[in-house]
Amino acid sequence: MSTKSSRAASSNEAASAGTAPWNLLADFGHQQLVLATESACAVFRGSEAMRKIQQQAAHDAALHHEAIAQKLRSQSEPSDLLAIQADLMRFNLQGATQYWQQLAAAMIQTQVDMAACASQVLQTAPENGLKPALEAWQSVLYNSLNGSANQANEASTQH
Repeated sequence: MSTKSSRAASSNEAASAGTAPWNLLADFGHQQLVLATESACAVFRGSEAMRKIQQQAAHDAALHHEAIAQKLRSQSEPSDLLAIQADLMRFNLQGATQYWQQLAAAMIQTQVDMAACASQVLQTAPENGLKPALEAWQSVLYNSLNGSANQANEASTQH
């Protein structure tokens, strides 16, 4: 009885060893899909944050310009007009600075979220599966680039 179970176990191990490269490839595809989907979520959240910033900036500018238009209707003295124009210029410069700072912060947050997605995928990758495959792929790319550089150096020294 034990010989039958050991034969069955060894045949299962042989079958799993034969399919290991395919399982690794399937897991690699799965991890890529996870990374792409989570990265897309980060981009969409960032896009939504930027649209909110744009909407808030447009809303604030519309309210301020309506108030300025109301003041301009009631004021006619040159000194008052100059003060209103200075206030409008200050508001526009301050608003533009705040707008670009908020957009930059939203873009940086989006990049941080995307980097966190990649980091999470690499941290959750099985030690005997995806990480060695990624390291091997990185090695192949590095060696191919290094080989191209060596060939270019050899060609330049021959001339």
